Amino acid sequence: MEGLYSRQNVTKRRYLPHINTGYAASVKGFLSIVGDSILKLLKYVLNAVSLFFLFIGRKFFDVVKELLSKLFDIVRFNPLVRKITIFTCLSAFIAGAVFLVSFAIISPELPPGNLLSTIIDISENQKSINYTKSHLVLSSDDADWAELTFFDDKNFETGAGSETQDRSIDIEYPIRPGETLSEIAYAYGIPYEFLAWYNKITNPNRIRMGTKIIIPSKANIELLEPEYKQQKTKQRQTTTAAKTVKNIEISYESRNNGSGSGITVHFSVVNPPSNLKSYEWDFGDGRRSFRESPSYEYSAPRTYVIRLTAQDGSGVIYRSNHLYIDIPHPSSAAENSTTVFITLSSPDEYFAVNGTIKKISRYTNVEDAVDLSESDNILTKVRFKKSGYYGVTVQEKGGREQYYSIFVSPIPTMHVDVAINNFNWYRTQFNSGTASNCGPASASMAISWGTGEYFPVSAVRQAIGWQGNGGTSFDELLRVIRNNGVDANIQSLKTAQDIRDVIDSGAIAIVLFYTDGVRMTRGDPAVDLLGRYYNDSVGHYIVIKGYSLNGDYFVVNDPIPSDWSANSFRYADEISMMGRNRYFSSAEILRSLRRSEMIVAPGKG
Repeated sequence: MEGLYSRQNVTKRRYLPHINTGYAASVKGFLSIVGDSILKLLKYVLNAVSLFFLFIGRKFFDVVKELLSKLFDIVRFNPLVRKITIFTCLSAFIAGAVFLVSFAIISPELPPGNLLSTIIDISENQKSINYTKSHLVLSSDDADWAELTFFDDKNFETGAGSETQDRSIDIEYPIRPGETLSEIAYAYGIPYEFLAWYNKITNPNRIRMGTKIIIPSKANIELLEPEYKQQKTKQRQTTTAAKTVKNIEISYESRNNGSGSGITVHFSVVNPPSNLKSYEWDFGDGRRSFRESPSYEYSAPRTYVIRLTAQDGSGVIYRSNHLYIDIPHPSSAAENSTTVFITLSSPDEYFAVNGTIKKISRYTNVEDAVDLSESDNILTKVRFKKSGYYGVTVQEKGGREQYYSIFVSPIPTMHVDVAINNFNWYRTQFNSGTASNCGPASASMAISWGTGEYFPVSAVRQAIGWQGNGGTSFDELLRVIRNNGVDANIQSLKTAQDIRDVIDSGAIAIVLFYTDGVRMTRGDPAVDLLGRYYNDSVGHYIVIKGYSLNGDYFVVNDPIPSDWSANSFRYADEISMMGRNRYFSSAEILRSLRRSEMIVAPGKG
């Protein structure tokens, strides 16, 4: 092997070509010179091209920069162009968003099918599938789609086992992950309620994994089915009886406990069923009684809502009507108050009284509220510096002090109550007891205006039979007003003059309108009386009691559509609440009427 290897090397060397070393050196020098020359030439060309493009590029960049600067200045300082630019950007953004959403919904390229085609295919499958052994395939031809199959055949496999199992004996079955009792019952052809009953499972919707249940044999199912149905029927009857609710009527009698001491009320059931076994009276203040006919004392000023829940021997529940017990606030009840209520029709009208003004509520100095320049030691004759409400304490001859609640109209007006001092509109609104206040409060005002006697809002509700929700109708309000001695009637309402004629006759009008048809007050509603003062958008009753002499406004008493007992706001007279003497645009009222009629209630006498 080594000999062969050495001989081959020798032979190879013998046949190598012979090269002249001098000629090779000459060729190498020539190629070196040519290569250097080409490289220098390329270097000069590249430098020249770079300088050219550097000069041209700088000029081009300067031009583009100047154009962009001018464009930016145009966008920045030209409002129209700025708006157009912003609009264009927003439009492009919205268009892009719409395109992406549309693409996601309708594009056929989205695997494994798009939302729209999925919905269509499901609809078509629902029409065409044979449910004896049916399947539902969503809209894609890809092999990745899962097929959902529903079986009705006798022999099939599920997590619950095979129907071909021996059903002559009970089968012990452990609950597996993800299984429900209804699925297992379906697999074995058993109503799941029966399966739950057979295994004494009280809540079929909550079973634990690993719990072992018994699948009853067909013989046991047939044997126990009558007992199961009997128990279900009895249970259903008991449940139905326990849920039955009937109405029951309650009433009360009351007696005064003396001046300022409240009342004692005795409650009873009207025509009670013979088999009542339990009673639960709610007295409206958190207290309860479980007696058949309890008595209770009320003294704190508010309106109390009384209810009764009773139950008879068979489990039937009885719920009563609501009763309303009204305890007047001392400062608002005529029998407990000496306050005199006065309305001045404009800021130019005088308040004159025999005596001296000693104090004006919420004012440190009397002169800050009134002009005393025309008063003397005998007669006080003043004009108020601003419109609004004032609580004025006057010291009369003999030293007696009299409190006046004075309202000064912000604009010249005609008020129906100008000539009738000491009419307390506020009392009808205090502690009405619940929401849906406007209809009963308006009827209470009408009764008080027509009779001169206070008639509580709660009494209106009780007369109507109001049960704690829903509104009241024109006819219901009219019936209550007429039943309490006021010759009220319903008249057509087409123009503002119809209202003015009512006011001029000494009557008031109740109207029903949409609240959002009248504008909100522009300022603080405690100071700015023009406009509504709440955000409700509902049908709403108000009492119209005056109008502005220029014809632009109606003067209204507006019970806010909520519980007045939760409203602690008082005007500066310390008595009047927000809804008294609001000024609503007559045109807006007429445009937003829900009914082109009004209840007209004449005054006393």
